[in-house]
Amino acid sequence: MTEVKVFNPVEVYIIVKDAGILLYKYSIVDFGEVDKDQLMSGFLSALNNFAKDLHFPAGVSLIRSGTLEARFNPGEHILSVLIIDYQMPLGSSTEHILSGLAEEITKKFEEKYKESLEKQMKSSKFKPKVFKDFWEDIDQIINQFGEESHELYQKLVLIEAIYAKVPQKWCLPLIEQAGKGELVNIVENIPEKYHRFLKGAIQKVNLNSKPVWEIFAVPLLDPKSL
Repeated sequence: MTEVKVFNPVEVYIIVKDAGILLYKYSIVDFGEVDKDQLMSGFLSALNNFAKDLHFPAGVSLIRSGTLEARFNPGEHILSVLIIDYQMPLGSSTEHILSGLAEEITKKFEEKYKESLEKQMKSSKFKPKVFKDFWEDIDQIINQFGEESHELYQKLVLIEAIYAKVPQKWCLPLIEQAGKGELVNIVENIPEKYHRFLKGAIQKVNLNSKPVWEIFAVPLLDPKSL
């Protein structure tokens, strides 16, 4: 019988900075803790420490292998690593969202568990169960970044539409609206005679940053509806 691989688009490892001990792991598709988790956290920590030993002062920031991408964000006591499984390289326009997500997770974890972390660091006795409810905070952070991602999505579609020969007079006012945090009905506000150009713009934006739109559950326009 063939083993079916379940797609897990994002995982977050929160690791004791130098010791490599896993304090918390978050997955969008939750399989619970698996055998590889401690091994993975040790590997990620060792990789970061090795880079610092070779005089890369900030350690590792980003590694890619096949369809996997790992983003490292160090805090005072912890190292957060955001691992994304994607089928196509991410567009540069969404890079800052993923970097910001990793940074916000690190910041929130160290703020929320400041006292517990300091005690555990001093004793070198770590109790991962203390952090078991952190999934709620990550969900909130993802929701927060989801709003930002939706705004960006609307802007990117409209910018691509301009490049695709939709006149600026239709696109620029909508970009301004989206920048104010308003939900913009792009299809209804652009005349139908330009929809064939708009269709190509939507297809391109949907594809170029597909993993980001999936992570943050951004509602996408359907180019087939045009």
